[in-house]
Amino acid sequence: MNRLGLALQRIQNTFNRNVDYYARKIGLTGTQMLIIEYLASFAQNKSIYQKDIEHEFNIRKSTATNVLRLMEEKGLITKKVDQHDTRLKAIILTEKAIKLGPKITYYFVNSENSYAEILGADTKNELVKNLQKLNEAISDK
Repeated sequence: MNRLGLALQRIQNTFNRNVDYYARKIGLTGTQMLIIEYLASFAQNKSIYQKDIEHEFNIRKSTATNVLRLMEEKGLITKKVDQHDTRLKAIILTEKAIKLGPKITYYFVNSENSYAEILGADTKNELVKNLQKLNEAISDK
């Protein structure tokens, strides 16, 4: 069968399995590893809030709440009340999470390089572009 949805589901399962396998080696879940990498990449330039994580990872508020709560309990993040809007809490990496940063970056850089080797850099970039386009077209607005 040559169905796009099934192919996407299979590759997502494989991707998640690989991320989770590596994450367990450093005491995290795959989702925690992805969030730490996101925060390490973008939090230096601006404050990141729960709604940003919900949007970036296309997850529901309840899922983000649970993941972030567990990360806070594990000492990976703290939350700081925003100076301009006290309803918002910026998510800050702790020293513990920052120390894991190089291992996380290593994994994701190697993974991206591997995908580029398999597909070719241009094909990989085109695939990402097309998947983003498809996601935007079929997402609930």
